[in-house]
Amino acid sequence: MLERLSLRQRLLLWLLPSTAALTLAWIVGTYAVAQHFVGRVYDWALEDTARTLAGQVRVERGTATVNLPAPALRMLEFDEFDQIYFSVTDPQGRQLAGNQSLPSPPGRGDDGPRVRFYLDTVDGTPLRLVQYRMRGDGSVAIYVRVAETLHKRKNLAREMMVYMLGSQLLFLAGIVFLVWYGVGRGIAPLNRVRDAIARRTHEDLSPLDERGLPSEVQQQVHVINELMARLAHTLSMQRNFVADATHQLRTPIAVLRTQAELAQRAHDGEALRALLAQMDAATLRLSRLATQLLSLSRAELGRAEALSLADLDVAELVEDCVAALVPAALAKRIELRVAIAADLPRLHADRQLLHELLANLIDNAIRYTPPGGRIEVEAQRRGDALRLAVSDDGPGIPEAERERVVERFRRGSKADSEGSGLGLAIAREIAALHGGALTLESSAHASGLRASVELPLARD
Repeated sequence: MLERLSLRQRLLLWLLPSTAALTLAWIVGTYAVAQHFVGRVYDWALEDTARTLAGQVRVERGTATVNLPAPALRMLEFDEFDQIYFSVTDPQGRQLAGNQSLPSPPGRGDDGPRVRFYLDTVDGTPLRLVQYRMRGDGSVAIYVRVAETLHKRKNLAREMMVYMLGSQLLFLAGIVFLVWYGVGRGIAPLNRVRDAIARRTHEDLSPLDERGLPSEVQQQVHVINELMARLAHTLSMQRNFVADATHQLRTPIAVLRTQAELAQRAHDGEALRALLAQMDAATLRLSRLATQLLSLSRAELGRAEALSLADLDVAELVEDCVAALVPAALAKRIELRVAIAADLPRLHADRQLLHELLANLIDNAIRYTPPGGRIEVEAQRRGDALRLAVSDDGPGIPEAERERVVERFRRGSKADSEGSGLGLAIAREIAALHGGALTLESSAHASGLRASVELPLARD
């Protein structure tokens, strides 16, 4: 449910209940305090009336009399909203004056304060009463009681409640408006970013404009720009890969198709077998090229994807890789030697990629080493790095060409016509992914190439 709400709606859902609860508590508290002080004001007026009436009482020789002229009585009883009652009684409860017999306060009349306020009813009508106790000649207690109905008090309470509710409803409406308007202003930069993204085509991965954005939004847009930069890099590599693969596969496929057409027209069995052998060799070259293209693609895309890193036994990796290529070396009567230093540390790397790196270096050496030649594969520690090296006694690569031949689809001047120019490029990409580097130098033999890769060891 909450997931479908907008940011405005969520803020209102969080703010309004708590604000309404606080407002209600404020209304109740304010109403109670206001009622208390308003009640005191009315009580003071009631007490003044009782004291004024007490001033008209005379006690002589134990007898109390009330001198209350008719105009004064009418003024005493007049009230626009409430009915006023009064009574003057002696200690025996005899009413000396008054328009109503009023109940006494709880407890004995001589106990407690001189002025007492209390609530009671007369003929079912609730009243607010005050009793004023006086002594005329020092011995006779006279009780002056004044009461009024509660209409003024209730009317004022209703007016106060309506006023407070109205003002608080306006307050809540103001909060709703401010939240709605404020959130709208706050998310306006997000809306501009959304519109900028919505207007783009799938090919437009240029960075979004971060100028004029709040810091919180700017951080999010910066992260989006970094993501789009990585996507642009990945898409660029994919486009380049597709273009290069198309270019490199076009020629061998055309050759294979031509050979197939010639085989269909061949009538001589010997010629047909020769064409089929050529087709088989072309198929092997095509398969190897496709494998190398996929390896190169995986190595390049590894920059944007997490590597499958694990602690590797380097000696075991080298032996497995060499064993896989022994048949190819034997086919050319090449001596394939392995020199692995003792107690090599484990290497934190992607096993599959590292296997492809070493396999490409060895395959490259087998391809360019003449029959009866020699290849040596070394693994040793050099300081804080692990060094893998493949040396051969082939034609080698001139020093001036060594920087160029590590680029993909670039081959040296002494390369054969069957190579694709990808082996060294793959090795360089995989080494870079692991924080290492590929180095080409002259072999220790009379001729040949030494290709070495140094990979940093993880520090404890």
